[in-house]
Amino acid sequence: MLDKLSKGERRGRVVVIGDLNGADDALIEILRGTGLIDHKERWIGRDAELVQVGDLFNRGGGARRALSLLLRLKTQARKKGGRVTILLGNHEVMTALGNEAYCTEQEYLAFATAAERKAWPRQVARAARRIYLSERTAGRVLPFEPRLEAWKALHAPGRRALRHALGPRGSLGKALRQLPVVHLVDGMLCVHAGILPKWAARGVDGLNAAAKDEWKAAGRHFLRIKKQSLFRDPAGPLWDRSLARGGRTSLKALTQSLALLGAERMIVGHTPTHTVEGGHKGEIVTRFAGRLVLIDVGLGHGVDSPRTALIIENGRGIEWTPNGTRELWGSRHPKARP
Repeated sequence: MLDKLSKGERRGRVVVIGDLNGADDALIEILRGTGLIDHKERWIGRDAELVQVGDLFNRGGGARRALSLLLRLKTQARKKGGRVTILLGNHEVMTALGNEAYCTEQEYLAFATAAERKAWPRQVARAARRIYLSERTAGRVLPFEPRLEAWKALHAPGRRALRHALGPRGSLGKALRQLPVVHLVDGMLCVHAGILPKWAARGVDGLNAAAKDEWKAAGRHFLRIKKQSLFRDPAGPLWDRSLARGGRTSLKALTQSLALLGAERMIVGHTPTHTVEGGHKGEIVTRFAGRLVLIDVGLGHGVDSPRTALIIENGRGIEWTPNGTRELWGSRHPKARP
């Protein structure tokens, strides 16, 4: 069984999924399309491994369902000889520690009761009438929709329930506080953003242990965390974009980090692929002869949003989409050149 394998040991099929942005529907479509779950959302991936690189939360309303599904699949996969690994992203840390800057109306509603959700449209309608008539300048009505959207985000039911569920005593909060920051599998180092040498020097176990210490130090408040600590450092594993967007200096840093952590490649999310030179939404990007793999492809709700995942099997890297596959690298080891 997989649990008996040593860290980083070669194994069979690995499916890696990037930032979800609250898109539970994207997660389910990818899991079904790659043969990891059936139509009842049960694990059928046998001894495969699923890795999700964080940022389930914010920008959409499906994070609660997505996290609950992944936790359930984690138990099911273990019984079948497989594994599900969920990595910590910066948005999990922010939301669980009271920084709700990117929370949405739908995200709060996902934690509301059925009665609260039923009453919500009537509350919105009353607020809309009030807001439309409330602020006028020189006989003109000011822009209405931005004010209404702001009101909904600030008054949506479920806010307290979300905070409790993601707090240190909530079931989802307890699960989040156990998630690793970095994971090594099949010679591939998976992390949410990127690992520079100063952090790589701590090793895989050291980084994951540091995350647990950060949770204890933070309590319930994101802003209590030191700015240069693991959870807030702009150049830290949850935030760094220099590897994804930099040049030769970044290649040097990447090479050092991979050597320190005993890996061949680094797989990261966080930096949307369409923001990288030559990248496009919905497509995985490889840099530095494939030593860095960017998989934040812009997953989101709706039929027009990408459905893309990375499959690693027999040393090959394959981009999967519902419309077909594309080989990203072959079975040869990557070379340390741009």
